[in-house]
Amino acid sequence: MRLFLILALALLSNFAFAQTLTTDPATPPRPATTPPPNSHPSTQTSQSSIDRLTESNLTLLDLLKKQQAVLEDIQFDRRLQSRQIQSLEERLQETLIENDKLQNKIDQLSAAAANPPPVAAPTVTGTTTAQAPPAAPTPPPPPASYLPAAQPEGMPGTPSWHRLFSLSGTDNKNTDLFQIQGHQWRVLWHNQDKEGKAYVNTSALFLNAFPKDDTVPQKVCSKLGSGGDTTQLVGPGDYYLKIEASGGSWELAVEDFH
Repeated sequence: MRLFLILALALLSNFAFAQTLTTDPATPPRPATTPPPNSHPSTQTSQSSIDRLTESNLTLLDLLKKQQAVLEDIQFDRRLQSRQIQSLEERLQETLIENDKLQNKIDQLSAAAANPPPVAAPTVTGTTTAQAPPAAPTPPPPPASYLPAAQPEGMPGTPSWHRLFSLSGTDNKNTDLFQIQGHQWRVLWHNQDKEGKAYVNTSALFLNAFPKDDTVPQKVCSKLGSGGDTTQLVGPGDYYLKIEASGGSWELAVEDFH
């Protein structure tokens, strides 16, 4: 603002000086005389000075306008910042109030947990006493194996099912190569969730039978949750099983029919 006043005073002084050079109302007009031969250069010099003063005044005026615009922008920014600060202060105050309410609720819950209500003792009427509720029945233990037992082999020369091996586990696994002699063979498999209601249908079992030196498998099973079945496959040949499992336990058996 001080700079603005200084520029305004400079503009007024230049304007007054320019009018003094052009004409003076208090001085009476001189009689017309024939100008001397050398008066033309002096008139050109005065006109040049007036032009320079006018240009200077215009420059100062433009500078004042720019300065005024800058001051208005600064005042607008300050008003905007003031509104933003006020809004942030209001939000902060609301947040503090909500925090106080939550802290009061936490204190009440903590006090209630630290001082639980007393449990009433069982009442006795005469010789009869209150009986405790019966205990929940204990669930039976899981079986040693969910797979059916191996069938007895038939008479010599009679085709029958021959169990090659059995496996069980909880993680991923690839079996060793095994040889299938017959034109059909099967995999008996079972998947089991962990104990507890929270683990129902949380396990998974994926089985695939890969021929030796071949990337195209025969699908055995894709099972989610507890359960099992028997999958028939085509032989003969050398195979291995790729087992992918998670969240539970599994077991399987391979049988060849020949």
